[in-house]
Amino acid sequence: MSSRAPFCSTRAAALSLLVTVLTAGTAGALDLNGFLPARGHGAVAFAYTGESYDEFWAGTMKVFVPDVGEVTTDSFTTWMTWGFTDDLALVLNLAYVDVTSDGLAGFEDSGLQDGAVLAKYRFASFQRGNASHSFLGAAGLRTPLSSYEGNAPVSLGDDTTDTLVRFIYHLESGRFYYSQQVGYDLRSDDAPEGIPIYAELGWSTGRATLTLLYSQYFADGGTDIGDPGFTFPSNKDEYQRVGAKAFIRLGERYGVSLLGFTTLDGRNSGDATGFSAGLSVDF
Repeated sequence: MSSRAPFCSTRAAALSLLVTVLTAGTAGALDLNGFLPARGHGAVAFAYTGESYDEFWAGTMKVFVPDVGEVTTDSFTTWMTWGFTDDLALVLNLAYVDVTSDGLAGFEDSGLQDGAVLAKYRFASFQRGNASHSFLGAAGLRTPLSSYEGNAPVSLGDDTTDTLVRFIYHLESGRFYYSQQVGYDLRSDDAPEGIPIYAELGWSTGRATLTLLYSQYFADGGTDIGDPGFTFPSNKDEYQRVGAKAFIRLGERYGVSLLGFTTLDGRNSGDATGFSAGLSVDF
C-alpha cells in the first residue's frame, strides 16, 4: 500500500530537483531519486553547470590530443516536476549548452541540447520500524530540441531520440535517506542502448541537506574511437563519477544548491570535473 514519504512535501519537491546536473552538458543519463511532490504541488529549478577536461578515453586508453585540447562545457538547465497525485508526478528537463575547445581544431557549438519528459510513479511503499521504503518507476522520452551535429568530436549531444526507463528504490530513516536507480535507455539510430546506475546518500539537518552522489553508465555494445567506420554517437560511451551536493532551503519556497563532481573512470568519454549552482522554487 502506498503512503507519503516522511519528508515534508516542499522539501521533497526541491530535493527531487538539481539531480541531473551530475551529468549535465553531456549525452549522459537522466538520473532520478525517489522524492515526489505532493498532489497539486511542484517545483522548478534553474542550474548552471561548468565542466572541463583536457584528457579523454579513446576506447580504454586515456589520451591528450592537441587538435582537441581542453574542452569546456557550460550548461544552463531547467528542471520541473508536478504532482498529479501523491504517487504520480511529471518530470521535465531541458538544457542550453555551450561547448568549446582550445585545441588546434577549435571545435565549438552552442544551442538547445535535448529535452526530456517522464512520468514518475510510486507503485509500492511500506514502513518498518523508523524506516520508510518506497519503490518507483519512471518512463519517458528524450529528444533533441535543436538541429545540431551529433557526429563530431565536440558536440552538444548524440542527436538521438531515446526511450528512458527508470526503477528506483528509496529509503528514509530519521535524518538520512538513500536512493538507488537502475535504468535502461533504448536509443535510436546507431547509438548503443545504455544502462544508467545512480545513487544518492543524504543527511538533513535544519535547513541544509548534504548528499553524496554516485553515477555510472554502461553502454550495451558500440564502437571505440578509432575503430574503422566509427561514428561518435555509435561509441561505447561509459563513465563512472562521484560528487557531493549541499542544498539549503531559504524560507518556505526557495532553495539553493552547490555541487561538485569528478570522473573516476571512462571509455570514449572525457575525464571531466565540474561544479554546479542552482536555485529551486516551489509552487
